[in-house]
Amino acid sequence: MRVLHSVPYFYPAWAYGGIPRLSYHLCAELVRLGLKVDVVSTDAFDREKRRRELNFSVDGISVRAYRNLSNRLAYDWQLFLPLGLYREQARISEYDLVHIHGHRNLLNAQINFWAVKSGKPVVIQPNGTLVNIERRRALKLIYDIILGKREIRNAAMFIAVSESEKRQFLGLGIAEDKIKVVPNGVRVDEPDPRESFKERFGIKSDYILYLGKLTPRKGIEYVIQALKFLPENIYAVIAGNDMGVLPGLKALAQQLQLSDRVIFTGILNSPLKESAYREALATVYAGEYEIFGLVQFESILCGTPAIVADDCGAGEWIKKSGGGFLVPYADAEAIAEVVKKIDKEKMKDEIKKAQEWVKGNLSWDKIAIQIKGIYQGLLHGK
Repeated sequence: MRVLHSVPYFYPAWAYGGIPRLSYHLCAELVRLGLKVDVVSTDAFDREKRRRELNFSVDGISVRAYRNLSNRLAYDWQLFLPLGLYREQARISEYDLVHIHGHRNLLNAQINFWAVKSGKPVVIQPNGTLVNIERRRALKLIYDIILGKREIRNAAMFIAVSESEKRQFLGLGIAEDKIKVVPNGVRVDEPDPRESFKERFGIKSDYILYLGKLTPRKGIEYVIQALKFLPENIYAVIAGNDMGVLPGLKALAQQLQLSDRVIFTGILNSPLKESAYREALATVYAGEYEIFGLVQFESILCGTPAIVADDCGAGEWIKKSGGGFLVPYADAEAIAEVVKKIDKEKMKDEIKKAQEWVKGNLSWDKIAIQIKGIYQGLLHGK
C-alpha cells in the first residue's frame, strides 16, 4: 500500500505544535508496518528559520518539501504558499490514498483537490483544526466558504482523536459513518533526562508546569493566576513557542506582582523537556477545546500528574487513564486547590497504573495498526 501524507509542517518543525510531531510518528510507524509512505510538506520550520533540505528521507519516510513564498506569513498567519507545488499533481495517481493532517491551508486544499480528481480516497485528520475557533475567525469563515466546505465534502473518511472531536464533526454535518475515533499515539520510550531542568534555570523550589504553544485558548493566564492562591515558594514554568500572547502573559505576571515567580523558557526539546516534566509538582494543561492532549500523557510517563479541563477531549482521556485531575476551564483557584493536594510520593502507585494504561492503549504501534485498518477498509470497500 502506498500512501501520501500531506502536512504543511513536518519533522522537525516542532515550533508548530503537535501536528508535525504526531504526523511524523504515525508515518514512521506505518513504514514499520510495511506501507510505502511519502510526505508532501513545506519548508516551514519556525518563526525565524526555514527548513534547508527540501527533499530527504527520515525513518523510511520520503519527504518532499516546497519553499513557502514567505516564512513570516507561514508562521504568523498560517498562510502557507508552497512554490512549485504543481509538480505534485502528476504524482497523485501513484498513491492508493491520501492522508491529510490539519485543515485550512492551501497545501492541503490543493492536494485534496488533485486526489479527488484522480479518484483517490482522502482521509482528513484535523487534530482540532476543523472547527472555527480562536484566532482570525472571520478569515477562517471566508476560507471555509471558498475552499473548506469543498474539502470536507471530498473526504472519504475523518479521524477524530476523541469523542469530543467526533461531536465537533457531527455538528458540522459530517455523517457518522464517515468518522472513526482513533486517539493520537504517545511515544512511550522518551529519553531519560541527562541534566536537571531546575539546575539549568536556577529553580530551587517546587513549580507547576505549562508546556505547549502559547496561544489564547490554552488558558495559560489561569496557570499564572493560580500562583495567587499558592504558597510563595511555588513557581510557574511556562514553556513553549509564542504565538502572539507572550507580552500579555508577562504583563499579567507583572500586574499581579508575580513576575519573580513566573519563568518563561521558550521551547524545550528532549531531554530537557522530560526533565521539566519529571521535576514538576504538576503539569497544568487546562485549555479550552483541547481535543486530546499529548502533553498530559508525556507528563504522566515522566511520573508527574496532569491537571486538565473537565469539558474537553483531554479530560475525556484522563478519566480513562487516571494519573490526573479535572478542573473547570478558566478557574485559577480550582487549579491551585488541586496543586495543594498533590503529593507525588503518595501518588506513585496511581501514576504507575496510568503509565501502564498509556503504554497499553496509546503506543504508536497500536495506533498505526488502527490507521492501517482504516486505509484497508476504504480501499476494499469495508
